[in-house]
Amino acid sequence: MASTSQNNGAESQTQNQSESPIPILTLSRSIIRPYHVLDAPSIAREANNPLIAQWMRNLFPHPYTLLDAESWIPMATARLPLRNFAITRPGGTYVGGIGLKPLADVEARTMEIGYWLGEAHWGAGIMTEAVVAFSRWSFETIPELLRLEAGVFGGNEGSMAVLRKAGYTFEGRRRNAVFKNGKVLDIYMFALLREECLGSQG
Repeated sequence: MASTSQNNGAESQTQNQSESPIPILTLSRSIIRPYHVLDAPSIAREANNPLIAQWMRNLFPHPYTLLDAESWIPMATARLPLRNFAITRPGGTYVGGIGLKPLADVEARTMEIGYWLGEAHWGAGIMTEAVVAFSRWSFETIPELLRLEAGVFGGNEGSMAVLRKAGYTFEGRRRNAVFKNGKVLDIYMFALLREECLGSQG
């Protein structure tokens, strides 16, 4: 069961270095909250892994340095409402990230969900729980949102399993859509609609 704070992402999240960000979701396996400047070393430690970078867009660098993390945090926190969040364990250990990317034009009521998790924390159900709760939070706090979608590189079976467990529907395959690390890959498209997530509440 998720506990949701009153913060819907639209209010200012500015903190100084001594303040802790207010979580948007408190779950049994993790906490989802805004990024904080002090997260940078933990981000660099968890993200600097080729097994993570191989499934990410090139905007997610490898090697992932402390400077990369220090550059990312201001971008993730500068624009309101916030759309990118840190995932920590209940004790506060940073383990990954989750966020939304709004689409444009006639797809303006669709957002892309993206996420990653440090290798040491794979297989513990953290990301499935996070995607379920974050998807619901997104629909509940963004009234105009009709659809969440995710594109997964071919071969990333773990991410596909997360989406299926979280209620996302496989909608099709974009053949040869990605060139990454010298390889041509398909993208597998998954989506969750407002009414599928919220039911009669949607």
